Amino acid sequence: MKRTPLILLLLLATAVLLSNCTQSGPCEGSLILENPIPDTTVAVGDTLFIDLTNPPVFVSSEGRISYHFNGIQGATNIRLNLVDNPNDDDKNTLFLIYGLNQGESILELKASSSCLENSQLLKITITES
Repeated sequence: MKRTPLILLLLLATAVLLSNCTQSGPCEGSLILENPIPDTTVAVGDTLFIDLTNPPVFVSSEGRISYHFNGIQGATNIRLNLVDNPNDDDKNTLFLIYGLNQGESILELKASSSCLENSQLLKITITES
């Protein structure tokens, strides 16, 4: 009988977690790579600015898109940042690529919207200034 409060607590915690889940069933909608970013070049010491919204790189049927990136190769050659974009109500949709060392980098730009995910691989060549 002493386990009853623990069981009730676990059931309550499970109910709270499930009530926060907004996805029921399969994920529906679309998140399409509409305007891929071309492979690009940046010089050591220079910064390349890419507006992810004009034209939109990804288009979602679910509205708001969040971005993040993963360095796959040559991550020490560049510095990456997503910053507030004044052209997009200060959302983090301005992508900055700063050249640190000569070489080549490959990164994955990931987009998510609701339960939808998509990504693009991007090759960046870093040249001497």
